Amino acid sequence: MLAFPVQLQGQQMEWDKWNGTNELSALIESVIRWTGRNFIAFLVIVAILAAANFAQDELKEFTSVTSERAALTSGEKAVDQHWRTLETDTVNRVAQFEKASTDALKNRIAELDRVLHEKRAAQRLPFERARSIITADSRFVVDLKGDAEIKLLEQEREYLGYVLAAAVSRAQKSVAYAELERLRTIHAAVYSRLMKNQQDQTTLDEGSYLRARVLPWSTEYEQRKELKRSFDELYNANQSAHRQYQIQRNIVAVLDAQDKLLRFEIRREQIDDLLQPVRERYAELDKRYGHNWLAKLSEPVIHVVPTALGILLSIMLVPIGIKAFFYFGIAPWAARRPDICLLPGVSGIIEGDAVPGGDDMSRTKMSSVSLSITVDEAHELLIHPEYLQSSSLRGAKDTKWLLDWSYPLSSLSSGMVALTRIRATALESVTVSSTRDPFSELGIISVPEGSAVVLQPHCLVGVVQRKELPMKISRHWRLGSLNAWLTLQLRYLAFHGPARLIVKGCRGVRIEKAGTGRSINQAATIGFSANLSYSTTRCETFASYLMGKQELFNDKFSGGPGFYVYEETPHFGKKTGITGRGIEGVTDSLLKVFGI
Repeated sequence: MLAFPVQLQGQQMEWDKWNGTNELSALIESVIRWTGRNFIAFLVIVAILAAANFAQDELKEFTSVTSERAALTSGEKAVDQHWRTLETDTVNRVAQFEKASTDALKNRIAELDRVLHEKRAAQRLPFERARSIITADSRFVVDLKGDAEIKLLEQEREYLGYVLAAAVSRAQKSVAYAELERLRTIHAAVYSRLMKNQQDQTTLDEGSYLRARVLPWSTEYEQRKELKRSFDELYNANQSAHRQYQIQRNIVAVLDAQDKLLRFEIRREQIDDLLQPVRERYAELDKRYGHNWLAKLSEPVIHVVPTALGILLSIMLVPIGIKAFFYFGIAPWAARRPDICLLPGVSGIIEGDAVPGGDDMSRTKMSSVSLSITVDEAHELLIHPEYLQSSSLRGAKDTKWLLDWSYPLSSLSSGMVALTRIRATALESVTVSSTRDPFSELGIISVPEGSAVVLQPHCLVGVVQRKELPMKISRHWRLGSLNAWLTLQLRYLAFHGPARLIVKGCRGVRIEKAGTGRSINQAATIGFSANLSYSTTRCETFASYLMGKQELFNDKFSGGPGFYVYEETPHFGKKTGITGRGIEGVTDSLLKVFGI
């Protein structure tokens, strides 16, 4: 009786112990998750701060190096331009003093010495100037300009000193030449006496050689002795006169050399020496710029920005220029061309319930969202599968791959392929409607026998024709018409009756009588009676054409009797604007050339 409560109490203790262990494990696990989650957040924060500091340091380095490089480049150009200006002034000033008097030269040299002394005293210490170059402040430009002025003034001082020496030498030249002539005369006289003495000795030796050289007590001996002594004196005097003459001749040569002025030329290597510290500093900054990550990323972009801007401006301006050329040049020319009449002999009458009778017809909407078309045993319906909404289960249905095998490309380009052909054994009704385009409405153009309609095949979605007498299509090229080339419409397709043509139009299809002359937006035209006179006129305003609100040409129809058919909203939902419709517009233009 007592064992059961004791056993229950033990189990309760074990359960409490197990629950406590689980709670401790859950607590430890929660602490570990919390610690790990916050540690990861800490690492992310550290990484973000480190990346931010690195980016900030790189940005500061990039900004500093870029500004210093720009300042150094600007300063170097300013100093070089200042040097060129001073160089021109110095050359002109030196040219004025080359023929000046000695006093004027001395005064200019004294003035140059004074100015050089003042400018040298005003220059800052070398370490201050070096620091200015390192920091790229504006003081280094002032210092370098001052150095340039000093260098050019020193060159001017040096050359004018040479000009002064030449002027002094010219004043001394006449005296030097007179002295040279006097010394030459003296040397010539002494030399002549020396040669006379030598001749006398030779004559004495030839007459009495023995007495003159061997017998000391003879008269000839004494005479020869006297000639020998006189020869020695004359020889020494000749040598002295020759030396004095050579010295004076050297003096004259120096004066002659000083009198030949050299052309004054600026030593441009000095400006390179002045700018050498700037170029060394720029090279150091260029090296730092090359190691900057922001510079590495921005440099390729900066290089292509001008080209990109040029391309962008071309994209923006070239279409405007082309449209202006078309509107003011091509369109008026095309509007003056003669009208085109494709089939003047056919009837332009369009029959059917959608066309009210009477000559007072002005405008009639001939379309609806869906149409009910009746087909009897003598006719067949060719309809695009996307526009077949419902039909009777009776009758034969098959596929006709092309609208007309004589025009395979036109059928393919206009989408009239894989058509559903419906033939009935009794009178049946077929409902047609657009199953994909909610804005498309359908209308029926009834073309009686003997009449023809010029139609764009891309607007055609179906045909009701006789089984034994299918609809006839004829092509009409106008390669010799300038108007056709200007409007890029070289071929027209005419659909001959009897047939009923099912056409589509955005927001509806309307038919209008040509009468004495009517015009319509060319983009909206679906077709017109083949006997009408067809021409083009320019749209009303350039702004509407430029912004893509209207096509360049409006179709104009006259003559008749006849009608033209158009849709309510051409190009609904398609891209318009200044740049046109891009590749889609190019494709439409190519199809327009072939009347598709």
